[in-house]
Amino acid sequence: MSWLPESQDHLPLTWWKQHPVYLAAIIALVGAASMIVTAVLGYGLMAHLVFTFDRAFSQLHLWTPLTYIIVNPPSLWTLFGCYLLWSFGEAVERHLGRRAFVRLLLLLLASSPLFITLLHLLGVKGMACAGMMQLEFGVFIAFATLYPRAKISIIILTLDAWVMAAIFVGINALQCIAARDWVSLLLLAANVGTAYAFIRYETGELKLPSFPKPTPKPSKPAKSKTPAVDDILDKISHQGMQSLTAEERRILDQASEEMKRRAG
Repeated sequence: MSWLPESQDHLPLTWWKQHPVYLAAIIALVGAASMIVTAVLGYGLMAHLVFTFDRAFSQLHLWTPLTYIIVNPPSLWTLFGCYLLWSFGEAVERHLGRRAFVRLLLLLLASSPLFITLLHLLGVKGMACAGMMQLEFGVFIAFATLYPRAKISIIILTLDAWVMAAIFVGINALQCIAARDWVSLLLLAANVGTAYAFIRYETGELKLPSFPKPTPKPSKPAKSKTPAVDDILDKISHQGMQSLTAEERRILDQASEEMKRRAG
């Protein structure tokens, strides 16, 4: 990533009133602004940015795997999610570095379209994804995986990050089960699993499987350049004694002496 130099990996993108501004904050502000864009343009026009398998591949709306994230109807929950992305995403970005944080965001961005595509190919059709709630939730899961014992205060309650993440995942899962919405439950599992596995991999706690390297075949022993007696005798029969080199004559004499010793 030449546009993300390693030398600036852990530095803020810019400063505002002596406060560092990281990529997570910029994305959170874009998410908040997308609510205004959605309201102004209306759902009819913004629907062209929503990802579905048919829209992306049958109607060739190939931009939808990227643009679905900016379709955010005005909502307090979306605004709250943007705040969580700013707060927890910034901590993840500072810890991992900007390049790793970008890889996490790209994985979370791609997870829902890829999973919907897989379900469509398996016969489950009609699924769509829109909005950035899944990405925001994935970033929070990444934070809870990275800092499981971090204290998070909610009004009068203070909980560990992993406890709050477990509560959020559990409530979402129960809602899917109550509605018998198994596809949404699988999408939730894919999103949570992607964030969790990525952090485990980046921190060295998870290794990708490696395939054993093929064992090289043993090399054949190099043939000796020294001519054999049979070859010399064959050469004599075809070309005569005068065709022999000094080396071939020496070998032939040694063989003759050896035969005499054995005969004696």
